[in-house]
Amino acid sequence: MKLRKLFTLIALVAIFQHSNAQRLDILGGINSSGFKHMLNGQRQEGSGNFNVHFGMGVFIPFDAKEYKEDGDTYGVLPTLTLMKRGASKSTILGPSVADFKLTTIQLNLPVTYLGGPYGIGVGPYAAYVLSGKKKYRVGNGNKEKIDFSNELKKIDYGVSINLQLNIFKIQYDLGLANMGRGNNGTVKSRNFSLSLNIPIINID
Repeated sequence: MKLRKLFTLIALVAIFQHSNAQRLDILGGINSSGFKHMLNGQRQEGSGNFNVHFGMGVFIPFDAKEYKEDGDTYGVLPTLTLMKRGASKSTILGPSVADFKLTTIQLNLPVTYLGGPYGIGVGPYAAYVLSGKKKYRVGNGNKEKIDFSNELKKIDYGVSINLQLNIFKIQYDLGLANMGRGNNGTVKSRNFSLSLNIPIINID
């Protein structure tokens, strides 16, 4: 896990140094995540979980000169985030109700408009599940590792919408990938996050 965090940091710094990037941010906060589980045309019961996330992002303007002159411009804002996700009382792993948590690494690529400290963006995201644990609500309730070869897919992707208000960032991720396996219907992720987004390097 420490190596993954280090790789994430190195990758973002490399992007910043070898691109037209004008700002490097760090972010962290809380998120409420869950899954939309449809089986035989019926939505299954289940509730989301509150978890945490942190990451780094770079703003790459389409017009660096315009950004330097007045700070108002369009660009892309690649962001890598290490995020905890999960659900409670869910049947997405099978017929038995379970609580589970996932650790994912997520890349967001929104096209963003920045106006000074404010911004709004929309674009695709892709996520990969690094690990996962489950706890069934029947039996002895022991925690077990999720069997990703039979219970859940590791790849997720979808659309993100984010709004930045000074150092506060609000983001909603709408999953489009079916992460379910076998005959357990469709499983699509949902995530709402609130972050502190702090610029640490800003090129004038």
